[in-house]
Amino acid sequence: MQAVAPPHSSWQELLASPASGSHLLQMYGCQDFLAAGVAHFVVEGLRRGEAVLLSGTAIHLARIRAQLSRLDVDLDAAQRHGLVALGPVEEVLASLTANGALRKEDFSALIDQVLQATRARADWTGVRWWAEFANTVHAAGDEACALRIEEAAAEAADRHGISIFCSAQCDRFDARHYPALERLCRMHTHIIPANDYAGHRIAVNRAIAEEIGELRGSHLHALSNWKGLACELPSSQALLFWLREAMPERFEAVLARAKSYVRPATAAGA
Repeated sequence: MQAVAPPHSSWQELLASPASGSHLLQMYGCQDFLAAGVAHFVVEGLRRGEAVLLSGTAIHLARIRAQLSRLDVDLDAAQRHGLVALGPVEEVLASLTANGALRKEDFSALIDQVLQATRARADWTGVRWWAEFANTVHAAGDEACALRIEEAAAEAADRHGISIFCSAQCDRFDARHYPALERLCRMHTHIIPANDYAGHRIAVNRAIAEEIGELRGSHLHALSNWKGLACELPSSQALLFWLREAMPERFEAVLARAKSYVRPATAAGA
C-alpha cells in the first residue's frame, strides 16, 4: 500500500515541489502575498531546472518582477535564456473571446499548444505554470467562464503531468465569498488560504472556542465523519468549510471574530 503523504506545513513547502498533476489555488487578499507566492514558485522552479510559465495581468507581472528582483533573480535574463516565458492574460482572453464567449475546448487547445511549444525548446526536468485567467474573468463578473477555465486547467495538469498554480483574489473571512470558494476548491488539488498557516489556525480555533465552545458530542462526530472537499488544505480552513455546512447560523460570527485575531496587514487573505 502506498503511504499517504502528510499535509504540507506551509505554502512555501507546497510551492517548492508540487507533485506531478497538481492544480494549486492561492487565496489572496493582499498583492504582496500574491507576488511572494508566485516569486517563490518561480525561484524553486528555476532551481530545479524546470520551465516556468507566467500568465498574469500587466500589473501583477510587474509586482512579481519587482519581488524577483528583491530575491536577486533577473527575470529579463531568464527570459532571454528561455528559462521563463511571460504572457499577458488580457491579450490571450481577448483573442479567445473575439467571436463570442470563451469555450472550454478552445482554452484546452491553447494550453496544449503552449506546452508543446515549451517542451520543444529544451529538455526540461518539468514544467510549472502560474496563471490568473480564471481570476481575471471572475473579477470581470463572469464566474461561469472562470469555472470553465479552471476545469480545463485541472484536466491539463493531469493530462500533461505538470503543476498549474492559480491565484484568486478574495476575503476568506467574508461569508459571501464561500459559495464561489467551495466551487473553486473542488477543482483544485491543493489550497493555500493564508500566508501564515499557524496564525490562521490559532485565529480560527480561538474564534470557534469563544463563539461556539468546545466541539463535542454530535458536532465532534459530524466533523470526524465529514468527507471534506477532496483537496489538500490546512486543517483550519477545512474546519471553516465544515462549520459553514454544520452550523451556518454561527458561521459569520466565527469568521468575523477570527478576522479580528489575524494581524491587520494580513487579515484579508495574506
